Amino acid sequence: MIKIIQSDRLIVIFLISFLLLTNTYYDEHDISSSANSSFYYLNIANSYPAGMSLTNSAQAYIHGERFLISYFAGLVSNLLNINSFYIFQVFTYFTISFLLVINYRIINKLIPKKNYNLLFFSVFLLNPYIIRYSLSNPVMINDLVFTVSISLLFFSFLNKKNILFYIALFLAIISRQTSILIILALTFSLVLPYKNEFINLKKIFCSILLFITNYLISQKYLEFSNITVFYDYQFFGLLDFFQKEYEILIFLKFLFLPLLSFGPLLTIIIIMLLKKKIFFTINEKNIFFIILLILLASQPFIAGPTIAGKNIIRLSTAGYSSLIFLLCLNIKNLTNLSKKNSIIFFIIMLFWSLHPTFSNIKIFETIKFLFKL
Repeated sequence: MIKIIQSDRLIVIFLISFLLLTNTYYDEHDISSSANSSFYYLNIANSYPAGMSLTNSAQAYIHGERFLISYFAGLVSNLLNINSFYIFQVFTYFTISFLLVINYRIINKLIPKKNYNLLFFSVFLLNPYIIRYSLSNPVMINDLVFTVSISLLFFSFLNKKNILFYIALFLAIISRQTSILIILALTFSLVLPYKNEFINLKKIFCSILLFITNYLISQKYLEFSNITVFYDYQFFGLLDFFQKEYEILIFLKFLFLPLLSFGPLLTIIIIMLLKKKIFFTINEKNIFFIILLILLASQPFIAGPTIAGKNIIRLSTAGYSSLIFLLCLNIKNLTNLSKKNSIIFFIIMLFWSLHPTFSNIKIFETIKFLFKL
């Protein structure tokens, strides 16, 4: 048993080391085009204790509503007299460490069977749009904090811990407006005709109160920053796309973009379904997180190709962890995974993680070049 545990830890250390050594790291003067929100978050931090020093625009409004984390980074930067970018880096690396620990604990609790727990953990760890993305773009910590909140939320359901639930809600609310979808999922779950053991009116009421409080605080900050241009046009960008710019190829490409993130996980789900290893039961955790997944996937889809664009990958990945947890929760009768199959799977995942922007191994660019020859 001790040998198995040591072996598991060695594999996890190897996977994390591979990720760290092969990742691309951008600095504040070389921000990736996939992380344009970094400019807004850096401005909030660098402008502390004043408001944002940006042109009045819908994008400034959106990011101003999420100002708390960046504003706190600015506070720490001022107190320590350290460049705010380095503060974001420290915050991000700490948050990544916490996220890895809690997701590893959740998966091990749901799937204690040897090899499979590592398999599902690697599916999370080696997703190119979570850890890799955050390491490359440390200022995008709001996305990372929201991912942590979803994992903490699942952990709170798993262990029936109210304090973890409220911490998860707080982190979700201060990091992204998408947190309203968690409140909607809680409400839908409560009114459905099945037994709720964890969700109740008190939790929904407290969630709404937290959301409203954060909204009022952010409105004061936006007023302080002279940012007034609202972003209502972004809510239903898909409708606008169909009315003005509709092209079938652009729409199909938009629909399939999330596969770049979800591809291996969906493949595993399909294989497990074909092998009749998934036994879905109607219970509180399943219903709530399925509703939440649908809502999280719908949000960037409704924004459409013009507004969301390639961001549909990053935005839809917000529900990636909970989909892994749901799979682990409902999978049964697993047979032993052979060492050969484990090695093949890990190799596939290692290659899958080599995103052309977020990794320093440009294998996919090389393949693309060879096809042109």
